[in-house]
Amino acid sequence: MQFELLNVDKIYEVSQENKVYGAKNVNLKISEGDFMALVGPSGSGKTTILNLIAGLILPTHGTLRHGEEDITKLSLEERTKHRLDFMGFIFQDYQLLPILTAAENIEFPLQLKNYPKKEIKERVEWALNQVGLDKLGNRFPKQLSGGQQQRVSIARSIAGKPQIILADEPTANLDSKTAQEIIDLFKKLNQEFKLTFIFSTHDQRLIDQVKTVLYVKDGQISESRIHHV
Repeated sequence: MQFELLNVDKIYEVSQENKVYGAKNVNLKISEGDFMALVGPSGSGKTTILNLIAGLILPTHGTLRHGEEDITKLSLEERTKHRLDFMGFIFQDYQLLPILTAAENIEFPLQLKNYPKKEIKERVEWALNQVGLDKLGNRFPKQLSGGQQQRVSIARSIAGKPQIILADEPTANLDSKTAQEIIDLFKKLNQEFKLTFIFSTHDQRLIDQVKTVLYVKDGQISESRIHHV
């Protein structure tokens, strides 16, 4: 299914006289298998656009669509369920629960979706295998390197078989070698499973290897560029 932002504005009122556009007249279509990066300086609107795609915030004007579903008309509870059902998330700081093992961190959102225990076990094993951590599921985050923690985060994002994965600066805290390994993993998941990835990033290595680059300035998508990768 396609995700769309149609004539979307997001206005933050600093005061009655001062309004800041986090997103301005954004029109964007995201199709199955896209491998796309939002690029721009801090404060350009990248994270706002990512949060709008996720339905974490609603536009001041315009429409968010997922297939035939108008996300802007859903309640907060319905939007939360929609994210759980259709989206995966990867963060710069991994956001793993320190008291849970790698496997348990992956299990947690699956438990929220009320999958049977047998299916949860199968999905966790599959996800750990996809990210190359099949033998490290019993380790706690503090026992893993930064790259391994990010792999757990990726495994957690794919275990529910989402339609889209949103990744906010996913390589920012990693050294060059580990960052490239994570980028290669993203590419593998995109190619093998047609997983749709939308990145917000400053990392030139990632920018050079995505299929589509969207340049964001002052809340607007000012330019797009397609790579033949």
